[in-house]
Amino acid sequence: MRPVIATDLLCAGRAVLFVAPEARSHMARTLVRNACLADRHRTNNGARHAQFGDGTLAAAARGAGMIAEPGCFTRDFAAALVLVLQVLIENGFDD
Repeated sequence: MRPVIATDLLCAGRAVLFVAPEARSHMARTLVRNACLADRHRTNNGARHAQFGDGTLAAAARGAGMIAEPGCFTRDFAAALVLVLQVLIENGFDD
């Protein structure tokens, strides 16, 4: 996966909120997995992955579907961001 910037995190949080609460942990893991897959594809083939994008977390989130950008900071959005950050840390993306 390409380096994570703030836009990636915000898009991933929006994608996590796009699914039912019981599916959010799975969605966060899926986004990271798909971004990694897309980045490998981009590196090996010199082109974007057709479904998962360019290897960024934001592109994977856009492909998965996202809620509209929240107008303000909410408890649910904060929890979604924390969930994405936890998955990133668990998978060694905290370096």
